[in-house]
Amino acid sequence: MGRRRRTRSTGTSPLWGLLGVLLLVGLVIKFIWWILGAAALVGLVYLVRAIMRENRKRTDALARYHMEIAARADQQHQWVLQGDERGIYGAAGAALMRDIERKAS
Repeated sequence: MGRRRRTRSTGTSPLWGLLGVLLLVGLVIKFIWWILGAAALVGLVYLVRAIMRENRKRTDALARYHMEIAARADQQHQWVLQGDERGIYGAAGAALMRDIERKAS
């Protein structure tokens, strides 16, 4: 009436898992210097990229600063050409020079 079926185990033997782990550990031990060298190379690439990114930010900031100075110098040069005292003394200095000239006269 009831037959028994023979079932095959779907799991693998623990011995194969242990053998796989031992093989992996052996490969890591054998090639540890190559693994460490590759990891150091990858780390170095990321470090160089971060340094280059920071250097680019600083270079851009310095270029903006120089452009601001050039624009201010151009404005002061235009003031000098127009005979305005701000071109020689600056905006605050021109006001001070006008006060000094008023007191002197």
